[in-house]
Amino acid sequence: MKTLTAIALATTTALTTIGTLSQPARADWGDFFLGVGAATGASILINNNQRAEAQRYGYASPQQEYYRGVEDGVNRAKYDNPRNSSDYDRGYRDGLRRKS
Repeated sequence: MKTLTAIALATTTALTTIGTLSQPARADWGDFFLGVGAATGASILINNNQRAEAQRYGYASPQQEYYRGVEDGVNRAKYDNPRNSSDYDRGYRDGLRRKS
């Protein structure tokens, strides 16, 4: 009798487990909003990176380049001339001289 009870219990447990595992996954509104939030966050990061790159490599007037170079030189900041501007070079040298 104990054997039949054990077999019945094992069979019931197995069928219940299989039935639970075979149910399709269901998405609810929380999952939807999580996906929308993730996509929005990714979009914001991409746009910020594009804007920063355009600002770094975009046009800057010679006067702006010079004064940025002076400021970097005075503060002993890393030489940073992504536009290969001679005005930045001149300003950086002048800034280093002012600091000395």
